[in-house]
Amino acid sequence: MNENSEGRSDIDIYVNGAKTDSGSGAGIYSEQLNGQISVPLGTHTSVLQIELMEIMLGARIVAEREIGNKSIRILTDSKSALLALNSYMVRSGMVWEFRQTLKYVTQRNSVEICWIKGHSGNEGNERARMPFWGFEPSITPSVALSIELVKQYTYRRHNQI
Repeated sequence: MNENSEGRSDIDIYVNGAKTDSGSGAGIYSEQLNGQISVPLGTHTSVLQIELMEIMLGARIVAEREIGNKSIRILTDSKSALLALNSYMVRSGMVWEFRQTLKYVTQRNSVEICWIKGHSGNEGNERARMPFWGFEPSITPSVALSIELVKQYTYRRHNQI
């Protein structure tokens, strides 16, 4: 995992995510895989969860298509996700799950996760950022967010009485 996106690879997978008032989601684009995917992640997803999920989805598509003997780059504009993935201590189930997926993918391929500058006109990055719509996902909100939602609910209920 590095901050250098230069070089050649057989497959480039651009990943991007977004959070708005109406929801959040992750997008994937790869010209070599002839694919563009948008995954809704709901309204209670943290920015870091979105950024981790987008990278994990990029690795997961390689695993699901059983791609082997390729040089693969997953390109993200999220430095915070790269830092979380490079961390020695794993405190997140999502990071652990991603590492397991990546371990499987790297047994069959050379995989590099690279940082690219966001909002810089990079076509792959822009195409990965597409509208996210659909049903609420099964992603678990963080503990901090869950506590905050309970506090908000309790406050609203208390003020109704």
